[in-house]
Amino acid sequence: MANKNRKKILGWLAGIMLTGLAFVFAEGSLMATSKIFGPFKATLIRVTFTIPLSWFAIYLASGFSSSRFLKAWYAKKEEGLSKTAKVAVGSGKAFAVLNTAIFLGPILATVLMIMLGIRGRRIYLYSAICAVVCAAAWCSFYSGLFWGIEKAFMPRT
Repeated sequence: MANKNRKKILGWLAGIMLTGLAFVFAEGSLMATSKIFGPFKATLIRVTFTIPLSWFAIYLASGFSSSRFLKAWYAKKEEGLSKTAKVAVGSGKAFAVLNTAIFLGPILATVLMIMLGIRGRRIYLYSAICAVVCAAAWCSFYSGLFWGIEKAFMPRT
C-alpha cells in the first residue's frame, strides 16, 4: 500500500514539475522572441508555431468520442434556456474564447471552441485568429516591458 502511494505521489510531483518546466520554456521563449525580434516579427514567429499546434489539437479532438460527449452535454444544457438566456450565452461564447486565447493560449481556446460545438472550416479560421490575438497581445506586452526597463535603467548616451 505504501509503495502504491509513493508511486502516485512521485507521478504527481513529476507532472507538476513537467508542467512548470513547460510553462517556463514557453513563457521564456515568448519573452526572448519579443526581446530579440520586436513585437511585429515576434508575433509572426509565434503565430507560425502556434497555428499548426492549434490545428493539430482540432485534428486530435475530432477523433475522440469524449468531445462528442461534451458537445451533446452542452447542447442539452443549452436547450433548457430561455430565449434571452440563449442570446446571453451566445454572446458570452465569443468573450470566453477571446479571454481564453489571450490568457491561456490559442490551443486551449481551440479546445474550448470544440467543446462549444464550433465545427467545420470555421474552427480553423477562429483558431488562427486566436493565435494571432494571443501572440500580438503578449509580444506587444513583453516588448513594451523590455522597452520600459531599458528606458528606466539604461544610461542615456
